[in-house]
Amino acid sequence: MTQQHVGVLEVDPVTQEIVRGKLLATVDEMGIVIARCSMSPVIYEVLDFACGICDPRGQLIVQTNGITLFTGTFAIQVDSIIRKYGDSISSGDVFMTNDPFDGGTHTCDVALIKPIFIKGTLEGFSIAVAHWSEVGGAVAGSISPSATEIYQEGIRFPGLRVCRKDVVQEDILELIRENTRLPTMCVGDFNAELAAVRIAETRFKEVFHKYGSDVVRATFDYILNSSELLSRKAISDLP
Repeated sequence: MTQQHVGVLEVDPVTQEIVRGKLLATVDEMGIVIARCSMSPVIYEVLDFACGICDPRGQLIVQTNGITLFTGTFAIQVDSIIRKYGDSISSGDVFMTNDPFDGGTHTCDVALIKPIFIKGTLEGFSIAVAHWSEVGGAVAGSISPSATEIYQEGIRFPGLRVCRKDVVQEDILELIRENTRLPTMCVGDFNAELAAVRIAETRFKEVFHKYGSDVVRATFDYILNSSELLSRKAISDLP
């Protein structure tokens, strides 16, 4: 087996697989948190959600076995936050977006994105997307077959900074309560996603503390490169 060199540090493939396994366990735990804490049946029964961890550039590293459509939008949604906030992204921030014009699907699919800092350095993002039962709009459920413009499909959250220094901005929650038909359910689903991205931060920090930043960063590259090779091989085998 070959070894990957990071400075003077050698990262063996076995260690990389262990780190990858711990990251996968983290996103699976995020999914368990959402399923147990959410209030919308479409989330906890239908499992209409997905969770993931991205690197500092927004590239998806690991994800739950959730809604595939969501995992395909993770990188775009995280990138929209990076482009909007840039260097002002801080530890303790959480961002909320459901904007179809910035990587989202439809307005009921709400993403919470939490940047994760290790010793003052941005090392990744945790992200959870779940289908809320309702975000206002012209009809109950917010999905109107007769809608002629997006304003009829409920509230758009354009990459809002919904937490600062890990404190929820209550005025944003009040806006949600006053513009949805099921305010308790909506806020409950928000809290479930918030718990998920927060537990991801805790587990992510545990991995960095145990294995060190060089090993984890090298594992990110290993995951991306090996995934690309597997994908290219599968595509080349198609008739």
